[in-house]
Amino acid sequence: MTRSEQINLVLRSLMELGVVAGFGVWGYEMGQGLPMKIVLAVGVPLLGFGFWGAVDFHQLGSMAEPARLIQELVVSGLAALAFYLGGQPLLGWTLAGLSVVYHMLVYATGARLLKA
Repeated sequence: MTRSEQINLVLRSLMELGVVAGFGVWGYEMGQGLPMKIVLAVGVPLLGFGFWGAVDFHQLGSMAEPARLIQELVVSGLAALAFYLGGQPLLGWTLAGLSVVYHMLVYATGARLLKA
């Protein structure tokens, strides 16, 4: 694994953890009472990743990579917004910036989001 692949892997891992945390924070803050807070803190990230993994982009041919990019930016953007709405604006801005940097580096290094 090259150095740039290692960096991209670390950034992607941080981004995905941020997505889970952002959705979890928002779910927890939106819940009324501890049981509902816990259900939403777990359920909202599951729904977010369900959306993330629900589509087989390989069927889109030449539009697969751009469609995947849009989906990833939407999911990470929603998670950043979830942090913001959950009372953690700095974490929201951090996740948004991390997502942009990660995706820029993916393409700058010649990598792809979708593997063949």
